[in-house]
Amino acid sequence: MDLGNSTYVCLDIPEPHYSRVRELRETYCNRLDNFPVEMTIAGSSGVGAIKAHHRWEEVEARLVEFCRKTPPILTEFAGVVRFPGTDIFVLSMRDPTPFQEFHEALQHIGVEFEPSSFPFFPHLSLRMSGPLREQDINVLFSLRIEGTFTMDTLSLYQMRRGDGADKVVRVWEHRLEGIGSAG
Repeated sequence: MDLGNSTYVCLDIPEPHYSRVRELRETYCNRLDNFPVEMTIAGSSGVGAIKAHHRWEEVEARLVEFCRKTPPILTEFAGVVRFPGTDIFVLSMRDPTPFQEFHEALQHIGVEFEPSSFPFFPHLSLRMSGPLREQDINVLFSLRIEGTFTMDTLSLYQMRRGDGADKVVRVWEHRLEGIGSAG
């Protein structure tokens, strides 16, 4: 795999929550049409993407080892948060602790990450572009996606150029196999 393309470490959101988030994105944000429904653990906040100087075989071995000893995370969404001074709206997590621990542990597997100027905040992006009417803002803040779910797949995503449009594609995945469930 070419780590020269920015490579993001993510936890995938399972069904039926995946489809519900996809519907909300289609309603409120055309910019996220080609983005997967996932939580970015490394690549946007806390730490950046995997540094490009690594050999893929070494990175993969360390990620597989990490996945084998890391349990899935049982979780649920909390409310919608708006990042200050932006039109970015995200779903926060009821308990951010397991994700903060996951993020911290990932930084100690022997893989270096690019720096990030933002602190880690576990979330799922709903909307990322353009001004909104007050009515839409109120609707977004009132949204709730109920029910617990298990995040059990670690994936790597990269931005790929093709046919005049950028697309985010999954380039690797592995199940979290640790005993028990965090969260």
